[in-house]
Amino acid sequence: MDSRTGLSPAEKALTLVKALEQLKLHDSLVFPSPQEKVLSDMTLTALLRRVKAESDTPGRVATAHGFRSSFRDWASESGYARDLAERALAHTVANKVEAAYHRTDLLEQRRPLMEAWAEHVYSG
Repeated sequence: MDSRTGLSPAEKALTLVKALEQLKLHDSLVFPSPQEKVLSDMTLTALLRRVKAESDTPGRVATAHGFRSSFRDWASESGYARDLAERALAHTVANKVEAAYHRTDLLEQRRPLMEAWAEHVYSG
């Protein structure tokens, strides 16, 4: 909870999304590309390179993959189940037999995980 606004990170995100919705930038995308299409997976990495965002690896700039890796490490170190963190990253189950039996998206279990991650990110 942010003591200045009284909002949780999820409430802050929802407030942002609602404000963007009012701008009517696109019918179905929250962050459309300049061509009004889905953003490329390299868009964030290109931005990080352009602004020369520092990495924790000397001599390198931050990457979008680094954000995902940071989340995965934090989830593991915070005691969250591996499968839950993998689902949050939208990773697929490589083992075909396991994938056939494990089809849930674990959405309700992911909510507390993502709330805790948001609190961690905002607290830093």
